[in-house]
Amino acid sequence: MARFGIEGIRHFGHARAAGVSTAGDLTYTFNRCNGFDSKLRSAGHTTAFYWSETDCWETDIRDADQGGDDVHWVDDVDIFWIETHGNHEADGRARMLYDTPQANWRTYSDQWQLGENWNAEWIMAYSCRTVDLNNVARLWDIFAGLHIYCGAWDDMFDGTTTDECGEDVGDNLTSGETISESWIDGVSDWWVDNHLITVCVGDAATWNGGNIQWNRSYLNRDHFGGMETSIQTYPRRIRRASCGVGRRAEPWL
Repeated sequence: MARFGIEGIRHFGHARAAGVSTAGDLTYTFNRCNGFDSKLRSAGHTTAFYWSETDCWETDIRDADQGGDDVHWVDDVDIFWIETHGNHEADGRARMLYDTPQANWRTYSDQWQLGENWNAEWIMAYSCRTVDLNNVARLWDIFAGLHIYCGAWDDMFDGTTTDECGEDVGDNLTSGETISESWIDGVSDWWVDNHLITVCVGDAATWNGGNIQWNRSYLNRDHFGGMETSIQTYPRRIRRASCGVGRRAEPWL
């Protein structure tokens, strides 16, 4: 069975008071986080950690070689779910906001290096715009054994119709859907369009000189619990997988 970790931040009063961000508080953060946790635990998987609010630290995902502690947290579980405000830098690096500076207020993807000991395989970030469609390859830093990054290329939404997204993703994962489809289907919504994307890397045989062998891609092969995840990962090319188109409501992440 798999081990998973969760971090969810709903309130950002400390970040606002420090002048770090003007980001507002969220509403349904823990509906989603709790739903994800409950579905996976009910299927026999193990919650390795579940941090909330100011117990969520950016060092949990920052690589140990860069002064972080990922080896004991994000890089010590099979799958990691995080919910917070997000965006990307002009150079394409993903960034996410915390409500305490332990040690920094934000994390940046060029400080992540996940899966080095074949632990972290999948990251799911319920945050806005952590993937830059004009520079998707800037995420190559994070893939050191990691299989798939599940995120958003534009707005994500907080509302009564998205409060069950974590539960839906968890249900998909434990029902045999692929990791990629579990994210895209589970976080999609009938009222608002979350702008979903899944990103992976592949070995030389998968890249195949530019004629991608999609049947070998992690996007089409990876299932939760370790089924069909035996191809080693080498950061050759990063490919866009799927996304939505914005329609209604106000963005928040």
